[in-house]
Amino acid sequence: MKRNKTNTLAYPDAFIAGRLGIRNRMLIQLALLVAFILSLVWVCQIAMLMGFYESYRSSQVREAAHVILQNIDHDDLEELADRISAENEVCMLMVDEGGEELLSIDHVRFCLLHRMKKRELQALMERTPQDGTEIVERTSVAPFRNENYHPEVFEGEVPVDQASSGRNMIYSRKVFFEDGSAGYLMINAQLTPTKTIRSMLKRQFLFIFIFIAVTTAVIGFMMAESISRPIIETNRAARALSWGEYTRPAWGGGYREIAELNDTLVQAADDLKRVEDLEKELIANISHDLRTPLTMIQGYAETMRDIPDEMNPENMQVIIDETHRLASLVNEVMEFSRLRAGGQQLTLSEFDLTETVKTICQRVGAMTEKDGYRVICQAEESHMVRGDPARIEQVVYNLLGNALTYTGEDRQVILREEEQEKTVRVSISDSGKGIAPEELPYIWDRYYRTKESHRRAVIGSGLGLNICRSILESHRVNYGVDSVPGKGTTFWFELGKA
Repeated sequence: MKRNKTNTLAYPDAFIAGRLGIRNRMLIQLALLVAFILSLVWVCQIAMLMGFYESYRSSQVREAAHVILQNIDHDDLEELADRISAENEVCMLMVDEGGEELLSIDHVRFCLLHRMKKRELQALMERTPQDGTEIVERTSVAPFRNENYHPEVFEGEVPVDQASSGRNMIYSRKVFFEDGSAGYLMINAQLTPTKTIRSMLKRQFLFIFIFIAVTTAVIGFMMAESISRPIIETNRAARALSWGEYTRPAWGGGYREIAELNDTLVQAADDLKRVEDLEKELIANISHDLRTPLTMIQGYAETMRDIPDEMNPENMQVIIDETHRLASLVNEVMEFSRLRAGGQQLTLSEFDLTETVKTICQRVGAMTEKDGYRVICQAEESHMVRGDPARIEQVVYNLLGNALTYTGEDRQVILREEEQEKTVRVSISDSGKGIAPEELPYIWDRYYRTKESHRRAVIGSGLGLNICRSILESHRVNYGVDSVPGKGTTFWFELGKA
């Protein structure tokens, strides 16, 4: 059956409309991911910069104060405070309850603590909790004016505001000494103006944005191309399956999943081609089987019409036998078609398998004995099994017919019935040429025949094996075939004991 190669696979317009390809979809998704990451960087580095910075400085000041409190009565406290102040860029002031200095470290230009007036310092001490808890305040310092600076006389983008110490963080806590006296520990940390840092980060962000955008576009296109190209080529090649051809694409092995898909499509193409060949062979074989009895019926009928002396019981019997063969072939083809459509219904019951097997052997033996065939039945004890008696008879008939068709020169077929632990096995053996090992997995397939040239069935139509397979699988029983080339073949199946 030749397929029309112009009949390519067509998709409904509604199915394709508005759908993006893999390449475009990947590029869009990658662009969205990069946009999200850059937005997150913008928010964290620029929009929330001051909040993060103040939180970090607050933690830094608290840690410095904690170290001072741990060593509050140490003789070298001033050296420790000087090192901490220099490292953390803070200034420290410790006073007693009367406001007299006990410790003064000034490492910050324009330190707010050291510029406070006595009444401002006293007010800070009064705001500090007396239970030893801390307070942290943020305040701005008025600018230190330079009367000689006039921004309007300069050109370009010059600072409008005069220099100032900016925002400050004041830490204050009441401390207690070993001698029972108390005092106050104060720390000043300047919050460096972030205008310069923010401007620098904006320029850096612009550079990062351009670099990431270009890099993402290049890498994204390469990734999309490497992923989409094998799929696109596989899709193009898969269209050839409509006429049973498939060629593995050159890029198909780049990914394991694509390679597996190509292997599956190659196997599907091989299967389609094999089924098509077997279908052609089946049609040819059935045509041959139909033509033979029709030719004999026509020939004998014309002979009996033209020669009155030839109208005798023997010739009439030939016509009747060939008519029965023709009817059997047609019925088996119809049965095959019905089984393929899933129309098989089983009538399960308990029956005597041994009696059924012996009866079939006697009938088939009587039918084939005149042609020199011999059917040997080796079934001794009676075995009750559960199944559909009519269907099991059909299986035995078909397997016997297949064995008689392909048996050897001795024209002998042996049917054995053997009891297993929970089942009864029926096996039918011939002495023919056997089946090649590579053909055994396909022997039950529909349309399949071995590579041996077509032979007219002694009984049946030659469709029996696939019909047997359908019946046995509907019974959900074990079945199989064993063959040794040159020595013969054995088909077998098992039924559960009643």
